[in-house]
Amino acid sequence: MGQIPLFGLGYVLLALGLSLDVLLHKDRPVSAVLWLGILWIVPYAGALAYLAFGMDRVRRGARERQMARTLLSRTAHLGPGLARHVLEVPIESRLAAPDRLGWHILRGTDPAVPGHRVLVGNEARLLVDGDEFYPALREAIEGAHHTIHLQTFIFAVDRTGQEFRDLLARRAAEGVTVRLLYDRFGSATAHVTRFFEPARRCGVRVHSISQANPLKGRFQINLRNHRKVAVMDGHVAFVGGINIADGNVAAFTDGQPIRDYHVRIEGPAVADIQLGFLEDWYFASREPPEELFGPDSVPEFHRAGEALIQVVPGGPESAGRGLADAFFAAIVAAEESIDLTTPYFVPDQPIIRALRYAAQRGVSVRLVVPGKNNHWYTGFAARALYSRLLGAGVRIFERRPPFMHAKSLVVDGVYAMMGSANLDYRSLHLNFETNVEIVDPGFVSALSRQVETEIAASREVTGEAHAARPLPRKLLENFCRLFEPVL
Repeated sequence: MGQIPLFGLGYVLLALGLSLDVLLHKDRPVSAVLWLGILWIVPYAGALAYLAFGMDRVRRGARERQMARTLLSRTAHLGPGLARHVLEVPIESRLAAPDRLGWHILRGTDPAVPGHRVLVGNEARLLVDGDEFYPALREAIEGAHHTIHLQTFIFAVDRTGQEFRDLLARRAAEGVTVRLLYDRFGSATAHVTRFFEPARRCGVRVHSISQANPLKGRFQINLRNHRKVAVMDGHVAFVGGINIADGNVAAFTDGQPIRDYHVRIEGPAVADIQLGFLEDWYFASREPPEELFGPDSVPEFHRAGEALIQVVPGGPESAGRGLADAFFAAIVAAEESIDLTTPYFVPDQPIIRALRYAAQRGVSVRLVVPGKNNHWYTGFAARALYSRLLGAGVRIFERRPPFMHAKSLVVDGVYAMMGSANLDYRSLHLNFETNVEIVDPGFVSALSRQVETEIAASREVTGEAHAARPLPRKLLENFCRLFEPVL
């Protein structure tokens, strides 16, 4: 009998202590209420769930990432290009064209990303699916002379994964410095099977990122490093949503690869992408900055085109919380049209309101999502939002298979944002992400045409059809919506 009161007392004390953490650190009422309910309704298991998924343990990681940038500035003398990027932005790469179409949108989003800057002189090329991205990535890897930096969420143990692993191993054996960074959750199979050992033996420097390492004080298994970037010699960069896997290749999917986008970038913006990779690399490896930065790590600025580009990082630490604000600001700035593609649509209420208000003031707002989601619960949660959007005049298109994993935003046909971030709570607040804002007529036109292709392969959702769905489906959708903070 004496054990029951002790059990109950422990439960109350634990729930009370964690409830204080919720009240102190959860700034979104829906998230706070959800976690408080879990803590008090489910003894001990609720506390374990909060420790694993809910507690904010990213501040230490944020300090480590800031330490990386500080160390970079202290070692800037190692390379003239690095010195110019960390300590000053050369006047020829600053934006001096306020009359450029799309400039007003960039200025509106700029306060959301302190520490980054709009740079002119870039070239941006859209790559669709693995059949366009992988050949361009192979060519860049083959052409690298000094450094190859590759970061991905999923590095699959399949034919595509083996091909890129072996290619990286060969370039490392030829004397190129190769750094490979992967997320331990997204690439769990590769991590567990020691898939990268042959590459390590050839000289590839491989590290994984995990926020669930008790030995390092990290318990937050709900966080992911979702970035997908590659930088070669500091001259060429790739940013987008395509992972390394057979599912992105037509030949391995009966001609039905996952629909996804990447962008190939040359010009001054590459160095900001490079610095972002190196911050993550330092966080994962603790490789001394003196070894990270040689004279060729971040070369001198060179003008490659006319595109204006700003890097928009995302993450749960304060430096990455501008991603949601950047989306919001771009939507609010729209005057004529907004085209959004995303595989997972469970955004913040401010973004929902911004989309509704844009449609109500006459802006053409079109949202493209998968007709069949690979995460069924996220698909159901998204549909719980349809009524409010449709009622305001937002047009919603559900793309037919294959699965659409593309993430893009086009505003007024003059501004684009794309990268690894989905328009859901996880990407906006939990994951580490990398997006880029691009103002360039050629690139934005190419992306707009691609969005039209997705819409042509979609079924439009009407208000009448959505309202007529059966009651059990409505209940399931609204139930899944309750778990927005962890989706």
